[in-house]
Amino acid sequence: MKKLDLKKLQRLAEKNREASRAQQEAEYGKPADGKRGKKRDFSDEPSKRDPRYEGADRLFTEMKKKDRP
Repeated sequence: MKKLDLKKLQRLAEKNREASRAQQEAEYGKPADGKRGKKRDFSDEPSKRDPRYEGADRLFTEMKKKDRP
């Protein structure tokens, strides 16, 4: 097994990071800020439910009530 030179690895990582940043800037046309993506909110608030499925949700809850002994 090779002995790893940490300075070489660090320089290689910086070089790859710069290349990746340059590629992203060329691809998207804006400077790369290093953020990976926006965070999504997965809260289950009743106010955020889709009104299109209101009838189906109501039917589902009624059927659940009927299934209980």
